[in-house]
Amino acid sequence: MKKMLLAATIASLGLNAAQAAPTIYGKLNVSLNQVDNKDYKGTDETQLNSNASRIGIKGEEKLTDNVGVVYQAEWAISTDGSGSDTDLSARNRFLGLKFKDIGTVKAGQYDSYFKTSAGKYQDIFNDDTNLDITKTMYGEERLKNVVGFETDKNLIVPGLQFNVQAQMGENNNSVYSSKERDSINGVSTSLTYENKDYGIAAGLAGNFAVAGAYNALSLKDIESDAYRITGSIDLSTIGAKGLVFGALYQFAEPSNSPSADALTAAKLDTRVATLEEKAWLISAGYTIPETPWTVKGQYQSAETQWSGGDRTIDQYGLGVDYNFNKQARFYGVVAQQKRDWQTDDDKKTVFGLGMEYNF
Repeated sequence: MKKMLLAATIASLGLNAAQAAPTIYGKLNVSLNQVDNKDYKGTDETQLNSNASRIGIKGEEKLTDNVGVVYQAEWAISTDGSGSDTDLSARNRFLGLKFKDIGTVKAGQYDSYFKTSAGKYQDIFNDDTNLDITKTMYGEERLKNVVGFETDKNLIVPGLQFNVQAQMGENNNSVYSSKERDSINGVSTSLTYENKDYGIAAGLAGNFAVAGAYNALSLKDIESDAYRITGSIDLSTIGAKGLVFGALYQFAEPSNSPSADALTAAKLDTRVATLEEKAWLISAGYTIPETPWTVKGQYQSAETQWSGGDRTIDQYGLGVDYNFNKQARFYGVVAQQKRDWQTDDDKKTVFGLGMEYNF
């Protein structure tokens, strides 16, 4: 219905009637959460969270028999009015060309391929204001000023896709970088494979000089080199209908970091000179056959080390979904995050009920 209305509007303005109508889409995800020890200082808080709610417009139009244009523009929606999301802030947006049976070139601001290599079974609390994996580990960035290329999934082997994304030098915003760049600032890549007949999906991703955060030290915009390995298996193909397992492992360390002496002279955190982080997670989900219920759980850990110390953030959680249909679900979550370097108030606990609607 939306496409028909948009097409009618375009025609009424005297534009080319053959022009493909764009798609308006979005997601509203609102939850009521009780967060105990939310700032690790003994403070409890009841929250209404918007959980990365969004609205956008996207489309694809054929230009020739072999080339088409693709586009997307997406904005954050602060469904709760304030707090967890900045209203109408920029999310993914790009303009690109799609070449038949070859791939797509895109330019703009959108999620790094390192980030998207983790599928829906490697971050079951994705978008949650408190529990998304971005709260524990490096690598969940949306990159500005990028040009990327994604191969067609059938270019070489069905289901295999290679992606590469280059960030322009204008985005060099890390005070910890010792290297000036005037062309390419960072690169994000991934190689992914999916075979629905066998229920498997896997990904290998790498970041090179891509700025990100190290949560254990409250550091951000640290240009880093990293690799990530992800995978999932749906056991429905061997008779265990509805049962899915997922896993992720990654390693990250700063790239082109100044020495400890240079950091001291610049009054910056000297731990960056020897910093490295190892992170992993395992997850499981079970959709009860012939019912709208899904039960899922996840454990994740990120160990951050430097010369003279280390810190670990652990998080485990359970979720229950009631799926009304493919667009709407009601859910409940309970999870706990722990910081091993704090002697008092080292655990944050989250209880929540929410609803998600996709349109």
